[in-house]
Amino acid sequence: MKKALSLLVLGTLMAGVMCGLAGCGGKDAIELTVWGSAAQQETLAQMAEEFKKANPENEYKIEIGISEEDMAYSNVSKDPSAAADVYGYSNDQLIPLLRVGALARIGGANLENVKAANSADSVASGSLDYGTEEEKVYGYPYASDNGYFMYYDKSVVSDEDAATVESIIAACEAKGKKIGWALDVPWYTAGWFFSFGGEYSVEYDYSANYAEKKVDINFNGEVGIKASKAIAKLTSSSVFAGKGTDNNTITTGFSTHTMAVAVSGTWIAKKVEAALGDNYGVCKLPTVEVDGEPEQLYSFKGYKLWGVNPHCANPAEAHKLAAFLSGESMQRTRFEKHLVGPTNKVVANLDTVKNDATFIALSTQSAFAVEQTSVPANFWEPLKNYGLNIIDDLVNEDGTDGRLAYSVQLNKMVEQIKGSVSAT
Repeated sequence: MKKALSLLVLGTLMAGVMCGLAGCGGKDAIELTVWGSAAQQETLAQMAEEFKKANPENEYKIEIGISEEDMAYSNVSKDPSAAADVYGYSNDQLIPLLRVGALARIGGANLENVKAANSADSVASGSLDYGTEEEKVYGYPYASDNGYFMYYDKSVVSDEDAATVESIIAACEAKGKKIGWALDVPWYTAGWFFSFGGEYSVEYDYSANYAEKKVDINFNGEVGIKASKAIAKLTSSSVFAGKGTDNNTITTGFSTHTMAVAVSGTWIAKKVEAALGDNYGVCKLPTVEVDGEPEQLYSFKGYKLWGVNPHCANPAEAHKLAAFLSGESMQRTRFEKHLVGPTNKVVANLDTVKNDATFIALSTQSAFAVEQTSVPANFWEPLKNYGLNIIDDLVNEDGTDGRLAYSVQLNKMVEQIKGSVSAT
């Protein structure tokens, strides 16, 4: 997750990305389409060329298009039969994509290779255990860094200050610098609820197109009230950057030195480090104190995978391409060029990965992170609206001063989430 919002932009890249429609021997080219993130289009085009070189026995025409991993369902579900043959998706999109029949199962040698080469958790993130047979795997994992942690400017916030929300706020208030924390984005808001014991679970009816049979969630009650008070501690400060804090806002804020702290993922690390230089600070999320007790702030964590569209004209070739794109060499390239966290065991064990300050922060935070799997269908919107209520100062603990009570609004939010349906 990285949870960057995007629009689908289809199209081919430069002519160099594509080979001719027919080979030297007159054989028709194998046509494949791949959708990946906007930030990695050039790299993906280069990988397509490497795939062609690695498979000289065939001619290929490979078209590259843009679709962010967190938008895979939105983009593919419009018409799965017209979607890319291979596309990236974040693992929380697994169930929605299966509902529209947009993911092919991996088997045979491909599955054996995936399991041998990648971490067990990353393989499991694209799998389902139906309870009657061996789990089914629907993705080739290639990124382990779909989570978040904290960046900070060491000229404003010391390493010691970075340990607590309270000291971060004080340091930023003293120097008039902003804190960027996208609490109007539920992916980030959820972590505050997890910090105080928040949990959810989903049961599916696999015989009814993955319909949700039951959703349990405890984001109300004491859990929700403490999380709300913690969030309000930050949002009520004059240094809170407010709504609309996206990746561009954060990198611009560090570049202009108007922002000293921000929460995001590895996808902006290179830009933040370039902006801060020797003052580049990165660490796990801080603790926050509520009712006299400090609690470590939690986060979401997840994976990104290449999915193969079962509607593709050349399924064997699509699987071959997906396997190549998720392979050791390609994961090494993504880390070097984009700081994408590897799922491949060999690449993850490289000193350049293990000793990278940004990945040390991500790894440290992973001990305080919840796997982003089987998210209720109606999870995001109610949580987003509740976060906005806190940011806009429309709720408080007692429901006084013309505001609504935390408890009342939390109960409404939970009921909306539990009432979710699989058609969403």
